[in-house]
Amino acid sequence: MSRELFKSMTYKDDKVYTRQCSNNVYPKDYYSEENTGLTKIYNKLGQVDFEKWFITNGLMTGNIEVLSGSNKILRRLNYVANFLWEDKGFRELKDNEDKAFMKSLSAKTESDKELANKESIIAKEDITKYVSSFYDTYNSKYRDTERER
Repeated sequence: MSRELFKSMTYKDDKVYTRQCSNNVYPKDYYSEENTGLTKIYNKLGQVDFEKWFITNGLMTGNIEVLSGSNKILRRLNYVANFLWEDKGFRELKDNEDKAFMKSLSAKTESDKELANKESIIAKEDITKYVSSFYDTYNSKYRDTERER
């Protein structure tokens, strides 16, 4: 399975710049350039919702791996993702998503496939809401500790 290896991600002039490469490309060259796909999502959602999306659709799916020595933005987002994996509520939602996926694979009729697809969509929406709430809670605590320093 191919993953993107991220060393840094920064926001500048409403653009997202990353230092990244694919895990199956050699030699590994990490050069900074605008990631146009992430920039479009960033401009559409704004920074906070973009970061929630990045956690849900990148870090939590395993499509993106944050490397050691990464910058502050990626370390913070990876920290939230790691806490999510330790959270019982999140793991239950992920299990529900996995069960819905398995139902869709084993469905024999069209109506069973449609039902499993609806369950999968609901599970993904629940995960997105949960990650959003978790992110907001974490960021409010993070900001409070930053003020204390």
